Amino acid sequence: MSVVSALHASAALLLVVAGAAKLIRPADGFSGLVGLRTRPAVVRLIGAVEAAAGTAALIAGGLAVWTVGLLYGAFALIVLRAVLAGADSCGCFGRLDAPPSLIHVAGNLTLSAMSFIAAGSASPPVPALVQAAGESPATGVALAVVIVLLAGLVLVSFTALPEALAARSSGPGAGGLFRSLPPPTTVGAASHNGSGRP
Repeated sequence: MSVVSALHASAALLLVVAGAAKLIRPADGFSGLVGLRTRPAVVRLIGAVEAAAGTAALIAGGLAVWTVGLLYGAFALIVLRAVLAGADSCGCFGRLDAPPSLIHVAGNLTLSAMSFIAAGSASPPVPALVQAAGESPATGVALAVVIVLLAGLVLVSFTALPEALAARSSGPGAGGLFRSLPPPTTVGAASHNGSGRP
């Protein structure tokens, strides 16, 4: 399994996770996108398409790999629209979400490209993992772990990283993750106001 195939496998796995989140909690999906008013049934349908495309790409490959690439390309445009509109959330992962960011746009474009490149791959990820595990169980397990870790890393970069960066840039007193401490008071400043208090 090549690096591109592993990245594509993690993209397909992440698509299954995002689709499942929309199926389970459709009210949380796309709730923050400006101008995209969707009913829970539509969000569930989108989630079902995501989960089905991701699963098919993992197991069968073929046209599903192209579908995953197209979905990530469309998501890049949707998230870019949300960034430009100043939306609070993209709704991609239901409750596990954060403000849309250019990191998310770039990530979607990268996953789209990896899927299109992987479309020429000889074997879909799951059969490739089964074959690798048959030849060397340790290799098969290691590849599966790498794919899951890559999907988790992308999920964190789409959700927690933009939220942490937004909290950090919001300045002192914002109560964010990277809160600034108040400036220290000095003895010299206290003696100038005559009261002896800072």
